[in-house]
Amino acid sequence: MTLIRDPCCPSKLSKLLSMIAVAGLLASAPSSAWAKCADPAGPGYAAAAQAQFSCSSARDLSGSAGERQFQVKLDFPSDPPSSTNLPWKSINFEQQPEAYIRALLAYGIKDNIGVDWRIEDNTVSRWCHAPWFHSQRERLHGMTLERGSRVKELHEGQLASARNWAVGFYNDIGCFALGKIWKDPTFPKTKDFAFPDGAYSIKLLFTTASTRDVPYLTGSKEWSAAINNDNTAATMRLLQVDVAVRDTNADSHSGWLFGTFIYDAYAPGLTVWEKLVPVGLMWGNDPTLTSTQYEERGGVPKEAWINPAVAQKFFALPRHNLGLHGRVNGPVDNPKAACLACHGRALDWGRAVLRGTPQNDEANQLLPLVVMPYDDAAVGNYFRNLKPNTPFVAGTQPLDFSLQVAGGVANFRAWVAMNFPDQAPNTTDVTPFRFNSDGPTPPAPNLAAQRASEGTPRAGGNEQFIRGEE
Repeated sequence: MTLIRDPCCPSKLSKLLSMIAVAGLLASAPSSAWAKCADPAGPGYAAAAQAQFSCSSARDLSGSAGERQFQVKLDFPSDPPSSTNLPWKSINFEQQPEAYIRALLAYGIKDNIGVDWRIEDNTVSRWCHAPWFHSQRERLHGMTLERGSRVKELHEGQLASARNWAVGFYNDIGCFALGKIWKDPTFPKTKDFAFPDGAYSIKLLFTTASTRDVPYLTGSKEWSAAINNDNTAATMRLLQVDVAVRDTNADSHSGWLFGTFIYDAYAPGLTVWEKLVPVGLMWGNDPTLTSTQYEERGGVPKEAWINPAVAQKFFALPRHNLGLHGRVNGPVDNPKAACLACHGRALDWGRAVLRGTPQNDEANQLLPLVVMPYDDAAVGNYFRNLKPNTPFVAGTQPLDFSLQVAGGVANFRAWVAMNFPDQAPNTTDVTPFRFNSDGPTPPAPNLAAQRASEGTPRAGGNEQFIRGEE
């Protein structure tokens, strides 16, 4: 459902993904934060931008000598991949939601579990990562920080908080769309961005929670990941898997379906992947399901399917529901949000929005991470049923429900602003959003679009990156 980390679905797309500069949540870190990337091939902005774009991880690594390290895969297809024979297309998601979400999971793991998600080794199908999260990706598996789990959020016996990290992958159709944005690593083109039918992503979320605190994690898949503050590795267990797909069969709703799974040691099956139990699938936000409707009138989500067996396990915990008022969210995610609504916030401001600025404060108000449950007007606004081409904030460029795209673009824009500010106007093809806090002076003109219309070449230069999700 994941740099920027994934704000509301902090599991999802890591936290911006973790990952979301979308709302200007990125912090302005010093250039030394990217020191572990390869040196630019030459002087200037363009060479520096290419070096940052291609970087797998800029984080340190201690005490894991000899272990295989994460390799980012960004070889996006140049031609549109086929969208025929996708296994979920023949399933009616409203009538058979469990069959639909299981088809999504089977598709995502089929060719990747054999290579342990080292997608560069997958010779059967083509997958990729989202670029511009290298400052947040740990060095062993490329995971980024997600929302942490508070005491008793995962299980009644959970006595210690847990840290959660995640890594996401796109199928070839999704990779093709990413390639259109990043064809020129010095100039991401987000104008009118949209994913084609069949674009798909899957995200694995691991936790530091122990099996003593969370017994249903017994026997789960384990990874060693360099997540500690001193860059040493810790053992993590697979807790949650998120899936998302662009499906034209859902165009009367949002055009997207988001679902999530939880590992359950007590579920039938011989392998970890067989013990992944669906939590739920959603194709709409149920915007009229306010606190009044839920608390006083017994309202329930109608544009989603919730697995009652999983919902029952969490109902007695302090979080009560997985998503707000019974909507779909994973156990790692914020109970005041829901998968689809959270990702509907993916957008491009067309400019950098840096922490510590008035524009960042304003962005956070315009693009909240979660909603106040008992403000029915705010709930209705947050859970609007947006279309892929409708932005959460008017006057911005929507990024089709992808917080990873939004986080990567935001990281890029922040890097440019901090390292090559003179290039900022030349690196956006959408009109920069005007905040009230900008004052009477309008934003710099979009020189890139102007030069493109004149047919003149854009000046070369240097770039770098920042982080994503919540």
